[in-house]
Amino acid sequence: MDPDAAELSSMTTTVSDLARRVAGIAERRGSDPDDPVVGRLHEVERTLLTVERRFRAIGRTLD
Repeated sequence: MDPDAAELSSMTTTVSDLARRVAGIAERRGSDPDDPVVGRLHEVERTLLTVERRFRAIGRTLD
């Protein structure tokens, strides 16, 4: 495996884990419909999922 691909794979895993953790916080806070943090957390989660998809696409080109 290309060393860059291995590093990218590791970063992809980290970003994926962060997205899951952020989603968990948003879910726990979601019981309060007036909580302004929930919307921001969902936005961060979507951004992290986009980064994850892009990392995976790059990784496929390095394999």
